[in-house]
Amino acid sequence: MDEQLRARFLRMIEQSFRDSIRAKEELFRRGSGTMLEMAVGVSEAFRRGNRLFLFGNGGSAADAQHLAAELVNRFAMDRPPLAAVALTVDSSILTSISNDSTFDEVFVKQLQALGCKGDVALGISTSGNSPNVVKGLMWARENGLITLGLSGNGPAAMDAWCDLLLRVPSPVTARIQECHITAGHILCALVEEILFGGEMLS
Repeated sequence: MDEQLRARFLRMIEQSFRDSIRAKEELFRRGSGTMLEMAVGVSEAFRRGNRLFLFGNGGSAADAQHLAAELVNRFAMDRPPLAAVALTVDSSILTSISNDSTFDEVFVKQLQALGCKGDVALGISTSGNSPNVVKGLMWARENGLITLGLSGNGPAAMDAWCDLLLRVPSPVTARIQECHITAGHILCALVEEILFGGEMLS
């Protein structure tokens, strides 16, 4: 590889790391209290026998099923499974709703079928404006579910429908996604510790 090209690519790598670190440090400063409130709310819902529903599109869909897996199986400790459901994984449901009505309905129809008062709906959208995420959160709020959101920088459509909202202070989608999964992992760790920390240590 040409040395100038190599140097340019290495600068790109360095800048990406620096931007990601900067976004995470700012999220830590602004969002730590919100993350703790989210973890407490999710933990209380699990204690009541309620469920957590997670949903988003693209990379956010991957985050939804990733975090559901951490909660159903385990994150950092062996403990009883937790009732987390990703609404992004059933291809027959997703394609039938999209085909028969509109893609905007793929999450709200699942919440209408499965959601109950006291459950938690966690919508993930880097823009904060994904119509299907907004519709899901809107229905959830209007029907007694606790609504949480992971979004990007600045005001967006989903803000009005979230009881708790964690905004990532970056305009770059990749940096927002990196912060979302970091925040998700912290949420899983906190929920495990709140629900099972003392039990596992005793």
